[in-house]
Amino acid sequence: DPLVSAFLRRQQRLEERNRRQEAGLAQRLHRFLRKKFYLFRRSALMTCISLRNLALGRPPLQQLAQEVAFAN
Repeated sequence: DPLVSAFLRRQQRLEERNRRQEAGLAQRLHRFLRKKFYLFRRSALMTCISLRNLALGRPPLQQLAQEVAFAN
């Protein structure tokens, strides 16, 4: 039933939010650093892909799609 699944997803989101609010300083810091690490990683990979495309030309779309999927 779509209504029940939507309700369960909402409950899970609320529980996750409460868990994050009640987390200790170490857990918050760990989550923040992990989030920033993946953001930096994605930015660096996308920059490298862009620079390579400028220098060598655009690769086939399938290869480009795989590289972007890997970066995400």
